[in-house]
Amino acid sequence: MKAEFHDLAEKLLNSDSNYWGNLGYWQHSHEYSAACSALADELALAVQLNQASHIFDAGFGCGDQLLLWLKKYQVASIQGLNYSQSQTELAKKRLKEQGFQQAAKQIQFASVSDMTELTLSQSEDEINTVLALDCAYHFPSRSDFLTKSFKILGPQGKIGLSDLVLADNNASLYQRFILRSMLFLSRIPVKNIVRLEPYQKQLADVGFDQIKVRDISEHVFLPFNNWLIQYKCDEGQAKVDSPWAWLKYDVTAKFLSWAYRKNILRYVIVSAEKNPK
Repeated sequence: MKAEFHDLAEKLLNSDSNYWGNLGYWQHSHEYSAACSALADELALAVQLNQASHIFDAGFGCGDQLLLWLKKYQVASIQGLNYSQSQTELAKKRLKEQGFQQAAKQIQFASVSDMTELTLSQSEDEINTVLALDCAYHFPSRSDFLTKSFKILGPQGKIGLSDLVLADNNASLYQRFILRSMLFLSRIPVKNIVRLEPYQKQLADVGFDQIKVRDISEHVFLPFNNWLIQYKCDEGQAKVDSPWAWLKYDVTAKFLSWAYRKNILRYVIVSAEKNPK
């Protein structure tokens, strides 16, 4: 298998048998896996996940969030895709090992660009919830994703995202250069990083309403950076032989802290509903 941008490297940050790979929600958490799970919980609460939820997860990573949806929220069914073969194979294996055979069959390695065709061809249950946990900014086009999500959702269906947006400020030329450089290195399309107003307009233009936004930046950016610094000094160093293993996370954490302090980026939980017209 060729090298992938999204792989299993986040295991380094996790405790026990976890493979979480998001930025975390750190208001009441002091450990990475717990913070990542807390962020997933915040998203679940935003869309009122429950036993009647038929989920499509557009970027499920190594399966930690799928297991959370199934165990804690006891959702009715799960479908999903993820643009990493190694992560998808691991997620399938973990689901099978924990008794979720049907869910393992309904997740696959694919691009989010193909979600409409894949979903409509295999769906036995009407999807009423689309989730994108800390991943939509990586998609080829968030706008296209929103359009496809609207199409696969049934009436009164909900969409929930935890996502990055531009802050409402006038960044300097230097700050815009740093931002664009980091987006390029992180394989995040520049067109996906917009201010909140055009973000909400994208949702409304597709047909979503009841749009709700919650800014949780203060519980994401700086706490993640602070945790990483401490973790490396404590138990983290024993997990790796080379300091280069930390480079990706060091750069990401420092950049996000800078972007937060300079009021360039914000982190939000977004939810919306598809209501019949």
